[in-house]
Amino acid sequence: MTLFDHYIKEKERFLENCTQCGLCAEGCPILPYTDISGISSQDIQEGVFEFMDSGIPNQMAYTKAFACMECFKCTVDMCPEELNPMLINELIKGEYISKGLANKAYRHAKEPDSAQRVLASVQVSGIEYNKITTPSAKQNARYVFFAGCNVYFQPEKILNTLDIMDAIGDDYAFLPGLDYCCSDSHLFMGEVDEGTKRAEELVETIAGLQPEAAVLWCPTCQCRVENTIAPTMDIPFKILSFPQYLASKMNKLPLTRAVAGTVTLHEACKSAYTGVDRNGPREVLQQLPGVTLREMKHHGRDTLCCGSGTICWFPQSCARIRKARLQEAAQTGAERLVTVCHYCNQTFAADQAHYDFSVTNYVNLVAEAMGIHREDKFKKYSHWGDLERILKDADVRIAESPFENERITEVLQAVFANS
Repeated sequence: MTLFDHYIKEKERFLENCTQCGLCAEGCPILPYTDISGISSQDIQEGVFEFMDSGIPNQMAYTKAFACMECFKCTVDMCPEELNPMLINELIKGEYISKGLANKAYRHAKEPDSAQRVLASVQVSGIEYNKITTPSAKQNARYVFFAGCNVYFQPEKILNTLDIMDAIGDDYAFLPGLDYCCSDSHLFMGEVDEGTKRAEELVETIAGLQPEAAVLWCPTCQCRVENTIAPTMDIPFKILSFPQYLASKMNKLPLTRAVAGTVTLHEACKSAYTGVDRNGPREVLQQLPGVTLREMKHHGRDTLCCGSGTICWFPQSCARIRKARLQEAAQTGAERLVTVCHYCNQTFAADQAHYDFSVTNYVNLVAEAMGIHREDKFKKYSHWGDLERILKDADVRIAESPFENERITEVLQAVFANS
């Protein structure tokens, strides 16, 4: 059974078994922050069922699908009929977009001049850009490190991760995340056919290197592979998140007390909700010299989301749930809010100036403890929100970039000018 077949089967199961009980809508973290917050969960799910059955648009189906953060919470122990509400959200989005009733949120990373490629090229040197976009020449390796696609918005994190991998000294091959995709960016838009092709391509490429395990930077990639892809195809290697891999190797790193202080952790919600990695990031932080972890009220399986998945179509809802999480972080009194997911980092960093803590990704924190200092330029440019200032700061890297100045300016304008 292919991934595409799986989606078709799940749609049929939904139409046969959904009782419109509304438990998935009741348990959805984002719906209380949307325009249908005052509607009963049963009425919301009736709207979803009506759209899936008849194809007639309605506000309940639209909001439930397009506000979805893809946190995976509803996919675990929520539906009494063991249906997958997130998958149904994706099918709804696909129907709306294919009929011209909604727009795609973004262009895909594989495109030759995608925003991910352009932004990576103006934040690092030409040599570094080639390093993070070129696969290893190895024909096989014990580990394959796959970066995923959206971390290229913040390329210093990839460079720091590669330096950490090198310091650990294990045999590994690097697979860039722009030419390959876990399928999420397509499934997120309801492009199930294309998502199927991309998932099969990624699994086949990694399997061809004959690794013991694939180490995945992105929490979304891990959840997609383990919860969406694995049930539909044979995966002949183990799946590890980078925090899981790193936690068992920290003793091999030359760490100092450079980052000593109090931190609070915003874990990747989907990793916590599904249980694919609840402990890796904590185990990394607990092994950093002088670092004290103060947990937020909601953590582990009870964690809260950053809201990033809903920003594409419901930015105000994203802003509200982001504020709630940042306020919870502030209550810990920690000096740093540590993120795992690059999207969480991106979402929180935009509001860092309003709080008494800094936002830092765990990989950058580990690199700093190793004496490696790379600036998070994405965060800096988000704070500036000034196109001319950004262009001036990046002028040397722009000169080395393989992209036309017009395209670079277009991307910088779209991403940062209204930050």
